[in-house]
Amino acid sequence: MPYTVTHGGTIGGVRPGPVGLDPGLNLEQACEMARSLLAEGKPNITITDGKGHEISGPDLIACCKGEKTLTPDLRAS
Repeated sequence: MPYTVTHGGTIGGVRPGPVGLDPGLNLEQACEMARSLLAEGKPNITITDGKGHEISGPDLIACCKGEKTLTPDLRAS
C-alpha cells in the first residue's frame, strides 16, 4: 500500500496535499521521510495511507525515535 507524507499547517481545517513529497512511498520510506522532516524541524508531519488511516503528533514522533513501533495501518504500539 502506498503511503504519503505531508507537513505544514491546515487551510480551513483541511490539511494540504503532499508538499513536494512522493505519494507512492512504502512504509519504511515514509518513516524515513518523516524522520528527516522532524530533524529539519518541519511542523505537523503526517503519514497517511489510501484507506484513510493516518498518524501524526506524539505517536509519530515516538515511532520515528524507535520508542514505539508503527504498524502498517499506522497505529503506534
